[in-house]
Amino acid sequence: MKKILAFCGVLTMTLGITAQAAAPTVSNAKAIELSAHRIDRLVTLSKIDASFLSKLAKLEVTVVQNQAPVYYKVKVTQGQPAQGQPMQVDISFDADGKPLSFQVIAGGVAGPDAGWTDKDAGSLAENALHYILENSTAGKVPLFDKSATSLTLSKQTLNGQIVARGQVLSSATTEKLNIYLKLDGTFISAEVVP
Repeated sequence: MKKILAFCGVLTMTLGITAQAAAPTVSNAKAIELSAHRIDRLVTLSKIDASFLSKLAKLEVTVVQNQAPVYYKVKVTQGQPAQGQPMQVDISFDADGKPLSFQVIAGGVAGPDAGWTDKDAGSLAENALHYILENSTAGKVPLFDKSATSLTLSKQTLNGQIVARGQVLSSATTEKLNIYLKLDGTFISAEVVP
């Protein structure tokens, strides 16, 4: 009887450790930011088309269930081309943010070139996400850190100046977080809007 109880205790501890290991150590926003890094690396290694750096328009993160060790999947999408579907790549990460695999979605067409001048779209997306990661406990930013669902990058005009806007959506709120950057990637401002 003592051996059975001891075995059950060890089994309980093992299952507890396993359950804890599956808990994420990176936030949704961090998984999206890591995808911007990964795109750059995959382009450098000639694993994906270089247009992903300049024509990136959207990154969407999903927490997956029952596909261990995969915890996050991030879909990276180029801008919408005149005809057809945009080029996309799916990147999988574990709960610690380690990249596991990638897959280019077949049949995509390169998107339009937004004409980023000083930094590429991947770098601008990454810089926008740094605002969230560096301010993850301030005001409403935590809603966009832990529960981020997507970042969309676009050109906007702010105070008469052409800027990059990273708009982040979250499953925790209907509000949107707009992060404005100079075209060289320098942070200008951020706002939460309805």
